Amino acid sequence: MKEIIEFMEEAVKEGLSRDEIMSQIDLILDKEAQKRIEQSERDIKEHRVKRFKTAEELLEDLHSPD
Repeated sequence: MKEIIEFMEEAVKEGLSRDEIMSQIDLILDKEAQKRIEQSERDIKEHRVKRFKTAEELLEDLHSPD
């Protein structure tokens, strides 16, 4: 988020149009979204996340003491 704010400050100073700014922000956000997806995939491969077959299994796990 900090990167976006810094970019916007510089873009306004440089006189970029709203459309140019929004296009660049879309690209920045896509990069961040891609990073989160990649991290999630690594977490799954390394078994750092739990997977549930049903909503009931999820609820049971949420209510378990550990």
